[in-house]
Amino acid sequence: MARLLLEPSNVLILDEPTNFLDIFTIEALENLLISYKGTVIFTTHDQAFVDKVATQVWEIKNGRLHRK
Repeated sequence: MARLLLEPSNVLILDEPTNFLDIFTIEALENLLISYKGTVIFTTHDQAFVDKVATQVWEIKNGRLHRK
């Protein structure tokens, strides 16, 4: 994952990016994603991660996509 963040790209898609990471690695990932210039699309159950990193939140509810 670290290599992906350091290579040029404009979109990252991450599925549960904080699973199995310790707190120090999660904080490093948060900081990298906050400074990332492209688009990041991720799914997670980690609300603290969402609060720190996301600028928009969308959810799928009853089969429909909604902006929160």
